[in-house]
Amino acid sequence: MAWKVEKLYLTDIKGVKAAAVSCGLKENNKLDLALIVFDKPANAASMFTRNTVKAAPVIVSKRHLEKYGLIQAIVINSGQANACTGERGIKDAEFMAEEVAKRIGIEKELVFVASTGKIGACLERDKVAYGIDLAFKNLSKNSGKDIAEAIMTTDTFPKLSGVKNGNVIISGIAKGAGMIHPNMATMLVFIGTNAKLGNEALKRVLKRSVDKSFHQISIDGCSSTNDTVLIFSTEEEDISEKRFQKGLDMVTQNFAKMIAKDGEGAKKLIEVSVEKAESLKKARIMARAVVMSNLVKAAIAGGDDNWGRVLASIGQTEYVFDLDKIELYIGEHLVFAKNEPLGYNSQEVKNYLKGSEVRIRIILNEGRYNAISWGCDLTEEYVKINAYYRT
Repeated sequence: MAWKVEKLYLTDIKGVKAAAVSCGLKENNKLDLALIVFDKPANAASMFTRNTVKAAPVIVSKRHLEKYGLIQAIVINSGQANACTGERGIKDAEFMAEEVAKRIGIEKELVFVASTGKIGACLERDKVAYGIDLAFKNLSKNSGKDIAEAIMTTDTFPKLSGVKNGNVIISGIAKGAGMIHPNMATMLVFIGTNAKLGNEALKRVLKRSVDKSFHQISIDGCSSTNDTVLIFSTEEEDISEKRFQKGLDMVTQNFAKMIAKDGEGAKKLIEVSVEKAESLKKARIMARAVVMSNLVKAAIAGGDDNWGRVLASIGQTEYVFDLDKIELYIGEHLVFAKNEPLGYNSQEVKNYLKGSEVRIRIILNEGRYNAISWGCDLTEEYVKINAYYRT
């Protein structure tokens, strides 16, 4: 049986309830705190930022998860990242966990904490406590979409993704629009399933899935202090690890494309595939090099068919390749092959570049490995957003 993309929420998983509230961390009464609670502890695995500067909730949640490998609640705030806040930040993150834990009657280590927003801003405990109290009063099966909205910062739309295979559900929420760069990106991702998978299996499938999705996106080349990807399992439905992997890959790659498409100020999604490489690592690094190139991103923003920038970007990687073998496509247009520019219709390519999605294919013709990476164009709006983010 094949996986099918469906409109699913985390709350569609049996035993999972959620709430999204406004507690004043963001302006204009916007939703800024999300709470997800399970009837019983669930197996969980997570991956966090590789940035040396790690936010307090990353440190605390990693510590919590290492104790039992289980969670029974997730609490997320937006508006304040609780990053670069010293010992107070650690205490504030623990405070969030304690506020949730005491209302359920569980150990704080069973609570997973995440934050997103401005770096250097300490949490306003009174507002967070109020928000948690309000969230518990509003827990329901009907807040699946609202919790995706509550974790947004500069995102322009809530990000949800779900697939189903028989009775097995994989669904999740994500946020991310700026400071997106491999390992992993500025993003929060929370994925749930009712599949029967233990902690070690969850770690394996998550690592494989992240490597081919979130590690393959880049918006501005900046990695974040708060990156978090969490997966939990309520262990109700049987499925093989191999089959589950396919469904999880669909969800994470869908999120990766959403995040890339929603890049700050972005107008276009860029998808780059490197094909027939001699190794998977080479294919992945080359694909990322293209979406990370500001020259490529700017050219696509302006609708300029400057394919030379694509070749230059892969030429900057550590890998050698044979230009005599390469084929380069922009959309369906073959623009370069056998080390020579081709007599393509430049205006047709420029018209193609006006679209909201741009696909670039680089065929190395040297092996059997393929990889895809996602990014977005670079516009003046990106500069405006980030020039005045704290003002």
